Amino acid sequence: MKNFKRYNGNFAEALRELAESKPKQRFATPAEAMDERIRQGENADICTSGAWYNASFSEVDGRILGTRGQFNPLVNYAQKAVDSMKNGEFYLNDDILLNGKPAVKVLAEIAAKDSKKPVHKRRVIDLGKAKTHEVPTDSFADDDTIVFLAEGKERANKYGLFLKNSKYNITSSRVYMQNLIGKNKTRGFWLCRLDLDGWSEFSCSSRYLDGDIGSLFGVSDESAKGTSKKILKQFIRTYTQEEAERYLKILEGVKSGKIDTSKLEKVAQYFKQ
Repeated sequence: MKNFKRYNGNFAEALRELAESKPKQRFATPAEAMDERIRQGENADICTSGAWYNASFSEVDGRILGTRGQFNPLVNYAQKAVDSMKNGEFYLNDDILLNGKPAVKVLAEIAAKDSKKPVHKRRVIDLGKAKTHEVPTDSFADDDTIVFLAEGKERANKYGLFLKNSKYNITSSRVYMQNLIGKNKTRGFWLCRLDLDGWSEFSCSSRYLDGDIGSLFGVSDESAKGTSKKILKQFIRTYTQEEAERYLKILEGVKSGKIDTSKLEKVAQYFKQ
């Protein structure tokens, strides 16, 4: 089981809070969000309010490249991205680096290297000149963008059916893509809330990272120690004072010889319950 926590503020503020979290949490992935939405159900906070997750989408040399968290240029330049988006775009200039090299070059290289892999295993996916489009919720497994975000067709399909079978009866979701403008730039990923009128969209073009009402989710794996305590607690039975005194008298009676030892079976059966 995983522990989720929402961090509020603009993108940089929320990410800063996440970095300072105790116990330590990581920036949640879109796939983790889908699983958690299904687990918690349609009325949970994670479903009723949208949030940023650790994917990003960039225009690189006239093509849309989707990236997983490890190659998200926004993470290491969060404040710069927030400041840039107050008045425009977060451009991938030569001073925006990934692994010590210009981010544009790294993204293009990884996209080319991973192009032969199945969609769900790619670290960076080349979506070409993808445009905003609608996807029926029973066909999520057929859409490369959603499969990439879901990290697999099975999860994509399961999440789509979750939306469709929810009280909102969401029959399709829109996948928003940024317009190509001939300049290398990056935008965040926002998974919209469940709601009526075709909500629960995939915003692969989130430019408003400067918004103070934004939020993102941190996630951590529950420790084995914490899990074992919870499991143990389930099996700890409490006894009333009256019960304890009654069975103590039986034990004392058997010990003194005043009560037949056959009564011990009654005591043993009780404590086995």
